[in-house]
Amino acid sequence: MGTKIKNKGILALSQITIGGYTFNPPSVKWNFTTLEGVLQMIADLLSFAVGLSALVAVVIIVYSGFLFITSGGDPENISKAGKALTAAIVGLIIVFLARTIIVFILEEFLI
Repeated sequence: MGTKIKNKGILALSQITIGGYTFNPPSVKWNFTTLEGVLQMIADLLSFAVGLSALVAVVIIVYSGFLFITSGGDPENISKAGKALTAAIVGLIIVFLARTIIVFILEEFLI
């Protein structure tokens, strides 16, 4: 999947492609002495977290669909599938809102 590359103070993982979506893990830069280096690391981690949470949300949505299809009309299993779907969607909304708020704070107050 990913290979480590060490080149001029940068330790990076290569891109990972899952289902046609290219997933770029954050790169670790050794320049933490400047504000720009720290902000770039935060931006990379945010992008990574949003991509990872989107992937997890898709897996949970597929799982809830599987639960719904295989419920056989059992109200308990239908309720379990609905709760899983609701949790995935609410979690995804929270992650996107959190990213938006953090980016706003970084752009307005730190840059």
